[in-house]
Amino acid sequence: MCDPLIYVLLGLAVGYIGGFAGIGGGPFLVSFLVLYCGMSQLVAQGNILTMMLGPMSLLGVMSLYEYVKKQWIHIVVGVICYCIFSYFGAVFAFYIGETDLKYYFAILLVIIALLQFRSYMKKNAKAADKAYISVYWIGILAACTGILGGMFGIGAGVLMVPILIGGFKLKKEYARALSLAILIPPVSYGAFIKYNLENPIDWQLVGILFGTYFIANFFGAKMGSKISGKVFTLVYGVILLSIAIIYLV
Repeated sequence: MCDPLIYVLLGLAVGYIGGFAGIGGGPFLVSFLVLYCGMSQLVAQGNILTMMLGPMSLLGVMSLYEYVKKQWIHIVVGVICYCIFSYFGAVFAFYIGETDLKYYFAILLVIIALLQFRSYMKKNAKAADKAYISVYWIGILAACTGILGGMFGIGAGVLMVPILIGGFKLKKEYARALSLAILIPPVSYGAFIKYNLENPIDWQLVGILFGTYFIANFFGAKMGSKISGKVFTLVYGVILLSIAIIYLV
């Protein structure tokens, strides 16, 4: 286990990154707890999913409220679908077991990294310009990310944001606002039920990470609104790919 000060620094760093990019930061939190603090994969994921029960992205959403208020129906549908399907993801995580779960987690990190590289390389691509997509697509996307979230202890944004921007051509601010808003309610409750039944939750760790993440998320969201994020996309992909290699090796 790590010193509580390490958890404070981790929460601040990932909270800022999460607000900046419109993601929950789950891959960073889970991998750090496993690789640096020596937690098992399933225990780490359970703690991070518990942290997500609180309104961790509230301050970030407040800074993007102009874009959030135009997507209320999408947000409600996303929350419901994510919450329900996260339970099935958690069930599957315990079914496949610790060893295989680490392997699949590494593959997920590689996929996310490749999505970032793809976004970075499309220098001459037409910029995302839509402010609206079908609510049915949001339901499907939230259900899929809910399964992956419950299975790997991640939030909605790490997959949802690049898909919304790259696949559906949704404007960056609308995609980030939608992703962060979906994380405000206890969307991971379905997965939490399963993880809490299987392993005890470290409530001190959860409290520290939530508090520090909550504060830093606001400042990250503010900065993300001012910067294109092109360089961040590349750095983000490299870091995730590096973590995946460590897992596999």
